[in-house]
Amino acid sequence: MAYALDFAGENRKELEKVLDYYAEDSQKLEAARFLIRNMPRYYGYEGWRLDSIQKILITAEQKHFIDDSILRKWTKQSLYSLPKIYDAHIIKADYLIENIDLSFKMWKERPWNQDLPFEDFCELILPYRIDDEPLSNWRQNYFEVYFSALDSLSNCTDPLRACNALSKELSKKEFFYTVNFDMPHLSAHFLLEHHVGFCREICDRAVYAMRACGIPGTVDMFVYSPEYQGSHQWNVVRGKNGVFYPFWTSWYEMDNNMKGDGRKKGKIYRQCFGMQKEAIEGITSRRNVPPLFKNRFIKDATTDYIGTNKITVEVEVKEPYIYLGVFSPNGWIPIDVGENMGGNVTFHNVEQNLIYQTLYSDSDTLKMAGYPFLYTQDTIHPFIPETKHTERAALHRKMSLVKGIKAFLYRYIIGVRIEGSKNLSFRNPRQLLALQDTLTSNYHEFVSSDTSLVRYIRYNSPLERSIELAEIAFWEDLDMKKEIPAKVINDLVPLHPANSIDKINDKEILSFFESQDTTCHLLFDLGKEVSVKKILLCPRNDDNYIWPGDEYELFYNNGINGWISLGKQKAKERVLYYDVPANALFWLRNLTKGKEEQIFFCREGVQYFVTNLP
Repeated sequence: MAYALDFAGENRKELEKVLDYYAEDSQKLEAARFLIRNMPRYYGYEGWRLDSIQKILITAEQKHFIDDSILRKWTKQSLYSLPKIYDAHIIKADYLIENIDLSFKMWKERPWNQDLPFEDFCELILPYRIDDEPLSNWRQNYFEVYFSALDSLSNCTDPLRACNALSKELSKKEFFYTVNFDMPHLSAHFLLEHHVGFCREICDRAVYAMRACGIPGTVDMFVYSPEYQGSHQWNVVRGKNGVFYPFWTSWYEMDNNMKGDGRKKGKIYRQCFGMQKEAIEGITSRRNVPPLFKNRFIKDATTDYIGTNKITVEVEVKEPYIYLGVFSPNGWIPIDVGENMGGNVTFHNVEQNLIYQTLYSDSDTLKMAGYPFLYTQDTIHPFIPETKHTERAALHRKMSLVKGIKAFLYRYIIGVRIEGSKNLSFRNPRQLLALQDTLTSNYHEFVSSDTSLVRYIRYNSPLERSIELAEIAFWEDLDMKKEIPAKVINDLVPLHPANSIDKINDKEILSFFESQDTTCHLLFDLGKEVSVKKILLCPRNDDNYIWPGDEYELFYNNGINGWISLGKQKAKERVLYYDVPANALFWLRNLTKGKEEQIFFCREGVQYFVTNLP
């Protein structure tokens, strides 16, 4: 407390006013002390560039589109270099008093909070800010907008029911998702009016609404995905049993049985307002420790999702701290830390069915401390390459394909029917192709099931589904040397301007058309009657399959010796073949294009990522 008051400098008198104001109310006084004690950690940013980004986001929300010129200008700019404005230097007593009084009112009056301990109240309802957003007086505004959604719950004692009712209200307005800008948190007032940003902004808006309405909640996150590239965060609410339950306002409601959205996480951390214990005593004062383990305002929440466990791993270095990492093409990302006890390190509460790597810090870089391993069924399977024993491996992808994303990408393909006709009325249509199964790749060449002469082709979407398609083309020969010019002759409105109809034949497999209508078809005029022998079809996809003409390089992991190349290949077909050491971990790089890559292993020549473990 003394440090916080000293840190406030000339603004100290405002903080002391708050302490004096609650001198006769011990509980509110302790709440005030909690906020002030942790206040030196909190600040916002200021500068004209923040206003500019907000204007861009407002336009993006309205248009559901961001111009390429805007992206080129702003995606390389980090707003974290702007001047910091520390709360302790500017915050006013009236602001803190109003925040504390409104928080206590919600805590004491809401029946679902009757068993909420004071310590949890301080973390989950009381805080006046989330992170580094501009400071604002938001609590009453959010209460006036969202509390009516809880009118029917005046006697409800279950915070989960209250959270579900609020979640429904939050999900009513569409959220425009963009990850293009490197920026601090947006202000509470901005998010009340504008639903735009990425998962962080969705979570922030929910936290403001929850706390304003007296629902105890915060945000959980994983640092870096063990399946795909990037971090993620989501909201959690504290149940009356003290257990935290996750929910995501844009996709689903939370229930008593929910433990996550199915994504692999490795380790989960919870955002806190108050300072937490060090992961290892004294670690935050040591040099060359990754920032994650110096952050005293998060805590390990993995046990809420997977229960408890521990693993002990051998390492080949003598460094005191050993980190547990997940793969990134730019270097392993540390997600946990343990102490090196004579060549063995123990990690607690780690998600299973994932591949990990032990790491140590060497100056400003992280290096491998041993062999990577697969942790599954409470057993460690180290990848120690057997270079004298090789197998022939067939490689089809350089990146894992998460099951949920695979289903999302291909959901508009199952049930597609492609018909041909000599007349526009399609009086006697010929079925050229019918898709009943999920496609297994991003590029498919189909032999037409009917080669009768046709002039018009109709691509029918599945029942009550939009059309979502990356590429479609037609040939009059099986060797695909005579492409048939095909012109779209019906007007279809794209769901978003960026996904226009011209994308279906622009030879760019990552671009795609998505229709606004869910009961529509694509109508093509071939210009003349012709026999369609072959059809090219590419669903919306990620372009991480092997692509002919691209150059690739395969590496295997050799522990502390790093990644060893197995040579480069220019793909001649949609599969690569390599002779690889047995029991090794691999990394396939596309040297021509792309940046999404993930590690895998092989068994009997078959490629396995953590998303499709055998």
